[in-house]
Amino acid sequence: MISLASRELRNPLYFLDLDGLEHTIQNIKQNPDIQSVYVMFPDGRIITDGTLENKHYNETLNDCIDTQARRSPDEPLVEIKNDVLHACAPIVITEKIGMVRADFSLAPLNDIVNNLIITLIMIGGIISIIVIIVGLFISRSISKPILKLKHAANEISKGNFNVDIRETSSRNDEIAELSSQFNIMKQSIVSANKHLNRLVKERTRELEIANEQLKNQEKMQKEFINIAAHELRTPIQPILGLSEVLRSKEEDEEKRTLIEIISRNARRLQRLTQDILDVTRIESQLLRLNKEKFNLNDLIFSIIEEYKKEIRDNNNSNIKLLFNPIEENNNIIVDADRYRITQIISNLLDNAIKFTKEGQVGTVSVNIKKKENNSLAIVDIKDTGSGIDPEIMPRLFTKFASKSFKGTGLGLFISKSIIEAHGGKIWAENNIDGKGATFSFSLPLFNQSKLNKVEQTYSN
Repeated sequence: MISLASRELRNPLYFLDLDGLEHTIQNIKQNPDIQSVYVMFPDGRIITDGTLENKHYNETLNDCIDTQARRSPDEPLVEIKNDVLHACAPIVITEKIGMVRADFSLAPLNDIVNNLIITLIMIGGIISIIVIIVGLFISRSISKPILKLKHAANEISKGNFNVDIRETSSRNDEIAELSSQFNIMKQSIVSANKHLNRLVKERTRELEIANEQLKNQEKMQKEFINIAAHELRTPIQPILGLSEVLRSKEEDEEKRTLIEIISRNARRLQRLTQDILDVTRIESQLLRLNKEKFNLNDLIFSIIEEYKKEIRDNNNSNIKLLFNPIEENNNIIVDADRYRITQIISNLLDNAIKFTKEGQVGTVSVNIKKKENNSLAIVDIKDTGSGIDPEIMPRLFTKFASKSFKGTGLGLFISKSIIEAHGGKIWAENNIDGKGATFSFSLPLFNQSKLNKVEQTYSN
């Protein structure tokens, strides 16, 4: 069935005909045993589940079985999990253009087994009643074999298939025939049970092999990305340095503009390679913090001033940057990695400016406050841009969580990891007035009073 579904989905998927996909899926789901059907891109992202709501759109099914591990690309793969059989097959024309996954409920099979057990119990009960009634009217020679059949039926109903059911009468009578049929039924149940167990073991082994292959591929991929990022970073610095030298010596304004374009794109490439290296460090648990004590008020102020200068240089008068520091002469001292905190604030400011619609006046405000008995510093970065897409919100701080073509979706994942490494938290929400969003993060404040008490204790 899954192979037939794969063939029927070729044309609508090839032409990205969503109506055709939904119609085909609805035809497939007419089978009452099918719980759900998903059509996916080759990378596992869901295109449609055949419903109008399509709630799972663009989600990734990481547990979908790797069809490349099979001898034939048209052969479906199955996984049994939680009374559901997941069948996954590639959709192939000349090459794989997607995948289809159907979830079959095993509840009917369980019902058959349960009904069979109930039937055996009922048979055992009937035999018991027969034994009691017949035992009142017939001799002990007839009641004894029936009692044996009753015992065998009870054992089978408990799942004990090792019970020996032999013809309990040497005569060619009904009791002997009943015993023989009972034994045939038991053998059929045992055979079916062995087949299911063997099938489960085979599929489990196949999944284990596929999982191990995926782990090896993921490890190789991470190693390649790490090496590539290091190699990319090596030539970027000379490009940036020499571009600045050329720009300082060039008097022709048009050529200076071209050189500035080179520098700007080199800086973008530099940030990208740095993000890739940061993600590699985070996932390898090799991220190191160089902590120092500094005033968070002063750091944010200096970053804001740099961004204001950049906005003036780019003649972008539509963006207004505001900073509301905590009360004057009240330092916000934190023990943190200055470079990493600068990286987080810059990333949040870049996002706020980037998502402010062109041609509209936008405001980005930065506020800082103390909370929880002055033990935490809370930094809020609020913008009046387009806000956060509800589809992105649940996975906002995961890797590649972006619907924009202007970024990689790594910045917020890196920011979350850095903040949590400092013992803080980061969160976001759309503004109540429907204009823009607010990103916030917390950092533990440096407790100077406790340090003074410790030093005083040691001095005494």
